[in-house]
Amino acid sequence: MSATPHPILSSARQTLAPRAAVAMFGLLLLAYAVNAMDRMVFPILLVDVRGEYGFSLEAAGLQATVFAIGMGLAGLPAGRVQRVLGRKRTIVAGTVLFSLATVLTTASIGFTDMLLWRVLSGVGEALQLAMIIAVASSAFPARRGVAIGSVNVAFAAGSVIGPSLGSSLLESHGTWRSPMLAFGAVGIALALAIAVLVSPRFTEADPVAGSPLHAGGAGTLLSRNPLVLAVIVALFGLADFAFIGLYASYLREQLHFTPGGAGFVIGLSGLAAFASPLGGYLVDRWSPRIVLPALNLGVAASGCALFLGSGSTAWQATFSFLFGLFASSGMYVAAAGYLVKSVSGENVSRAAGLFVTCIYVAAGVSGLLFSRLVSATGWTTAGMVQIVGFSVLGAVLALALRPHLFSKTTTEDH
Repeated sequence: MSATPHPILSSARQTLAPRAAVAMFGLLLLAYAVNAMDRMVFPILLVDVRGEYGFSLEAAGLQATVFAIGMGLAGLPAGRVQRVLGRKRTIVAGTVLFSLATVLTTASIGFTDMLLWRVLSGVGEALQLAMIIAVASSAFPARRGVAIGSVNVAFAAGSVIGPSLGSSLLESHGTWRSPMLAFGAVGIALALAIAVLVSPRFTEADPVAGSPLHAGGAGTLLSRNPLVLAVIVALFGLADFAFIGLYASYLREQLHFTPGGAGFVIGLSGLAAFASPLGGYLVDRWSPRIVLPALNLGVAASGCALFLGSGSTAWQATFSFLFGLFASSGMYVAAAGYLVKSVSGENVSRAAGLFVTCIYVAAGVSGLLFSRLVSATGWTTAGMVQIVGFSVLGAVLALALRPHLFSKTTTEDH
């Protein structure tokens, strides 16, 4: 059995040329972008998958979203895997697992084995994402928020490229398997590239508590700040993924948008994710008791406008973009950034895993909860309860945080 990899202090990482560190981080982000490409293209392929396998609409919908269960289950264990393998090997393992599961989806016999591959793809993504967030936080201690924001930009880029490229491959080869095989092959190639080209001096950089570069932070995830943030992350996941999963249905069923019109409006919320480094900048510069309430209230205000305001395209498009700005570029990045800042250096990987678990367990049940609220109370009330109400609750809970107990680096402003 191999020895547990030892963390490398941030001072040791400084021997890497800055350009080399950025290039290595870029390779990690590229692997995550390919991950996003598959996640966003699979729903587009569902019509063809249903036609071949005879799945019901509900069964097909489960296949499209079940990855979240895999991510939620694997988030916290990712920290334990990292203790054995190290961050680099965990990223490689997660990328390989995700890519192989993507390829094996094309060989599915029926519903059950396809469901297994989709769950395993989520497990692989959780290992990959949690460790990339941990690397972003530890390798760039002075700009942790901006680095984590860059991870979300990579996902946004994959979300834009994936559906377009996947549709092109589908049309060119006449089979839904073509984009899945292509994305899986690219993912495995990138895993090999990471194994060869990314140095452990970069991925294992770990500013431990008490070092000149790092001070403070909770010594356990069971401390006040990490626990409060975990609840805030879960509430945000329930609100955000309700919007992601069912806002399109609201536009088409309640406001009678055409498919093209709904796609345009929803696309604007995704476009806003490219502003994620701005959310990270807020994390680096401001107190969580200021940033998290402000962003949560921004999400709530945008939700109010969407469900109480005009049904015109201009109105919905404007506030869909603002929702994405406050949620994807703001809360997602800020919640991840503050959670890893709430703990000491040796607990960063565990905190990143906790973030993945909290947000994706919430994602796995958000659509079911929201749809039941819609059935019981209608779209407007459901939106006000789950999207607006949970966001306001998250804003209030953020006031219970104790910023002076968060970790700080000597290069951060106090």
